[in-house]
Amino acid sequence: MKNIYKIFAFFVVVCFVFTANAQVDRTKAPAAGPAPKIQLGDYDSFTLKNGMKVLVVENHKLPKVEFAMSLLIDPIVEGDKAGYLSFVGGLLESGTTTRSADQLAEEIDFIGAQIHAGSQGVQAGGLSRYKEQILELMADMTLHPVFPKDEFDKIVKQTLSGLEANKTDPKAISSNLRSKVLYGKNHPYGDVETEATVKNITLDDCKKYHAAYFKPNVALMAIVGDITTKEAKKLVKKYFGKWEQATVPTHEYEMPAKIEGKRVVLANKDAATQSTIQIINLIDLKKGSPDVIPARVMNSMLGRGFLGLLNKNLREDKAYTYGAYSGISSDKLVGKFYTASEVKGEVTDSALMEMAIEINRIRNTRLTQDHLDMTKATLAGDFARSLENPETIADFAMAIERYNLPVDYYATYLEKLDKVTLDDIQAMAKKYTDPNNAVYLVVGDKKYKERLAKLDSDGKVEEYDYKGDIVKEDPNAIPEGLTCKNIIESYINAIGGRDNWNAVKDLSFKGEMKMGPMSVNVESAYKNNEKYCMKMIMNGQVMQSIAYNGTAAKIVAMGQEKQAGEADLAKFKLQAQMCPELNMQELGYKMKIVGTETIDGQKAYKLEVTSADGISRYDFFAADSGLKLKTVMQQNGASVFMFYKEYKEVKGIKYPYLTLTKVGPQEMPLSITELSINKGVEDSLFN
Repeated sequence: MKNIYKIFAFFVVVCFVFTANAQVDRTKAPAAGPAPKIQLGDYDSFTLKNGMKVLVVENHKLPKVEFAMSLLIDPIVEGDKAGYLSFVGGLLESGTTTRSADQLAEEIDFIGAQIHAGSQGVQAGGLSRYKEQILELMADMTLHPVFPKDEFDKIVKQTLSGLEANKTDPKAISSNLRSKVLYGKNHPYGDVETEATVKNITLDDCKKYHAAYFKPNVALMAIVGDITTKEAKKLVKKYFGKWEQATVPTHEYEMPAKIEGKRVVLANKDAATQSTIQIINLIDLKKGSPDVIPARVMNSMLGRGFLGLLNKNLREDKAYTYGAYSGISSDKLVGKFYTASEVKGEVTDSALMEMAIEINRIRNTRLTQDHLDMTKATLAGDFARSLENPETIADFAMAIERYNLPVDYYATYLEKLDKVTLDDIQAMAKKYTDPNNAVYLVVGDKKYKERLAKLDSDGKVEEYDYKGDIVKEDPNAIPEGLTCKNIIESYINAIGGRDNWNAVKDLSFKGEMKMGPMSVNVESAYKNNEKYCMKMIMNGQVMQSIAYNGTAAKIVAMGQEKQAGEADLAKFKLQAQMCPELNMQELGYKMKIVGTETIDGQKAYKLEVTSADGISRYDFFAADSGLKLKTVMQQNGASVFMFYKEYKEVKGIKYPYLTLTKVGPQEMPLSITELSINKGVEDSLFN
């Protein structure tokens, strides 16, 4: 079917109102004019005999063309193989029956094109003079992939590496927690990719998915740019016309259970100075619903930018955060409303309470007309700017086809936006937000757990791990009568005993630290628990050095030299201790047992250790061996994880020959190559 009209732009009519004497009262904002009349560029459409539907938006301003093919299929529960759908795109790009991965990449690069594949479609684009080559490559990847085993293994390895970094990423943890808590294992939105699920994935899983779901009768292609409908029809028929249709599996899912009461869920992140917080409601808001536009305005008034109620409260008034916001989404299966922020750890509970206050404010009180007008003007501006991009017309067309929206849904968007009233805002807030029946999600230090429990309707906080699995507390995890002193003494005995360590007068080591592709040599020495020095050397050049002689210290970094101040001297005094656990009380440390954790299959006791200046860290000691396995601390606002491995005995004491430091996604292993004890370290090293 071919539409009979083509209009290239939209027009906004702005009315100016003058008084009878032609003077303007500049003390008042000008009155709003009528809703702008929008005329959108239209599109052509046609359908191949195999059921593939194609939308064409002609735009000849630039010699470019874009192709986007989407599969209109139901979401799929991946279950214990969560993650395999994300493999499909990479495998489609890894070779066809006629081209290897290298040949594909070379041909795409030669014509300056871009082609990206995913589990629900393929996108391509480039210069219009290469439109046939681009579409042919796109079709070859879509219809004739070979799923090479070596590429599959590479994707598995890369995925596992990324998951390792995600273990400490608050955003990844909160995403996993949301999925498990809100949707459950029988819903496609409840899938969580873990090491276990990735290891369950086989190459055959990806092949079966492609064979079952990549069919033309569920495919919708949008073509935008310097191409005519006649050209598009000829090319699409040529390269996709022989694609055979077949019945595609469909799936139905129940609406997740309604949240009853305030449900506080927590994922612990040791020593975190900030907490990631959210208040979440699941909602029944479908695409194209008459509520979508007024609900979006309501959400913007609550949590968009500096004008939002959340930001004014949590940022400007309370100074809890740099920013607080909210979001609302419409969806075929289940929509979502949420508020979110990253706040200082000590105000985690207070920030959640203030979020609830602002949600209740927009539910129970009428906001100002000025706030509403400004919000609608901002949304209208966003919409107008989006029309500058020809691809927007294609996106609109795709949405109309996918969700069965009225043909004029987007053409009348500004008219519908203009009609939103303050009564609508309050009605949408009452319908789609409810802080009294919501999930209160926190990723942060569990030491605030007792305070968070006061927010929960049942007075209990549900604790989850980084994968979103419930943490089951063992009442016998910490034996009755166990003390910090017992744990520390067990550690000292495990690494050689007090007598052997007291006999150590000096200790030095050399090692190599990997920092991504770079390698840094590290040299360090200690003497009499009073003196300390360290050098980091790369390519023969000293990057950083510290020399502390017990009373003064010199720091050299990137060629700049300075004498240490009081704060640094206090820190170096502690660093000069070869085994600080020998004298924790004398050094001013306070300790308490705060739980247990499993580390590399070993049960470990978790101690919160606070220095004399009030800085806390967490040390983890193996329950069986007594060895220290991990330390978690904060440095410059970032969480630092240190894992101690490969303990070896030298002259009666044990020392970890491998220390793995993790900061965000970066891993920095330090391997000791040489360790010397009581070799007579010269005092000159510390000058």
